[in-house]
Amino acid sequence: MAEIKSALEIALERAAALGAGEDDSRREAREKGRALARRLLEGEAEPDDLAGLQAGAARLGAAGALLEALGGRQPAALEGLKALAVGTPAVAVCEEVAAALEERAAAQDALHQQLAQEMAADLAALGAGGPAMRPNPAAHPEYAARAEDALAGAEKGLQAAGERYQEALGQG
Repeated sequence: MAEIKSALEIALERAAALGAGEDDSRREAREKGRALARRLLEGEAEPDDLAGLQAGAARLGAAGALLEALGGRQPAALEGLKALAVGTPAVAVCEEVAAALEERAAAQDALHQQLAQEMAADLAALGAGGPAMRPNPAAHPEYAARAEDALAGAEKGLQAAGERYQEALGQG
């Protein structure tokens, strides 16, 4: 026998189907934004292409991908974030992200200089030296641990600035 559904059951099924459609469209928009951000990072798109994304999930998806790329030191990522921020409260926060990137770069440069000096001194103590000697700080046995310590504060600052950026972008 065929089951007869009440009007309430039918309405609840339709509401659930519409809710799922909203989640799907939000997910698709977010993925569209992430894909465009990846194209920018690969040099296949321009920062201005991101400005054409509609507010909402697509912009937030692109922002998330670009913020992740900042960890990999992708210079195009900051330009993409600036383009996404145009016309939103995120414009002001973009300067915080840039400052956090500069802080991280300065901390990394200081670490590299310190390790290079230590390595040069160790080589000189062994009698090796001269203009051809160029220490490689990344080859230092303690590089990973010391880099983690030296960059911890800068990474936290960058992460906090990225979160503020996404929040401000979501308001726009």
